[in-house]
Amino acid sequence: MEHVSRHHPVLGTSLEVRVTPPGDPDDADAPVRARSIEDAVLAEFDRLEECCSAYRPDSAFARWRSGLIDDPGPELVDLLGLAADWLVRSAGAFHPATGAATARWRRAGVEGIEPSDDELAVLAAPSVPYLVTGGAIRRTGDTSVVDLHAIAKGWIVDRAVEVGRRAGASRLVVNAGGDLVHAGEGAVVVDVEDPLRAHDNAPPLDRVRLCAAALATSGRSRRGVRVGTRWFGHVIDPRSARPIEHVASASVIAPDAATADAIATVVGVLDPDESMAWVRGLEAAEHVACCLVLADGTVVADDRWLAARVSRDR
Repeated sequence: MEHVSRHHPVLGTSLEVRVTPPGDPDDADAPVRARSIEDAVLAEFDRLEECCSAYRPDSAFARWRSGLIDDPGPELVDLLGLAADWLVRSAGAFHPATGAATARWRRAGVEGIEPSDDELAVLAAPSVPYLVTGGAIRRTGDTSVVDLHAIAKGWIVDRAVEVGRRAGASRLVVNAGGDLVHAGEGAVVVDVEDPLRAHDNAPPLDRVRLCAAALATSGRSRRGVRVGTRWFGHVIDPRSARPIEHVASASVIAPDAATADAIATVVGVLDPDESMAWVRGLEAAEHVACCLVLADGTVVADDRWLAARVSRDR
């Protein structure tokens, strides 16, 4: 017996939780056990959203980012340190301080005028305004520009899944707006949206099997800004402070959602050949699969993605 529930809004998106409780699935108490696990998962989402939200002025993250507190707590220090690590590993393609560039493009959407090259040059390749060492964080600049959207949702999903597993779920699938994790028994088949036909009832671009893994997709179709007659996706290349335009979407399978989020952002920013070479050089490359859809519709997928692919007829 699988207990399925859907919730909105959670982390500003839709959340689906699929729980298979322990024990006999035909037991009369199975639904009660499933709902108890679901409650634990939802409580963890609530707790971490309250802690990590950039939109709640009373959250630990918002207060730290604005300079009201110096120590946001060990969990956020862990997340901020993880984001800084990905900056180094990606040679700047992933960046936790793109807030100023993102805000400038949002303003461009309101004004209808693209930022000038001179403006963007000032915003490109920003310095990281904090340092994490030995589990402690130190502010080194203006932390109001810190933006963790490229990794925070997956990081929260991972922790909610951990709570659900500790609560006894024999199988758990959590999908928060496309950050999807499967844990426990069996596997799950997931449809991957075609970014060039991102509307309801459109056939999927692909279908892949996940087993004790995560899937994340970064793309420009559903989030971004319109400046005049042009649409710009929300993913910013931190090296140029410009929204990426050469990649329509990047989908990544990885051991956890935070890793999938970070890698999807990086491979969406880099050139396709450079992306695939970078993924092959990762320490856990054998556990990472990648599929890019370029702006012209060309699909570039590595061997591990092809191995995870499931026939669309199944």
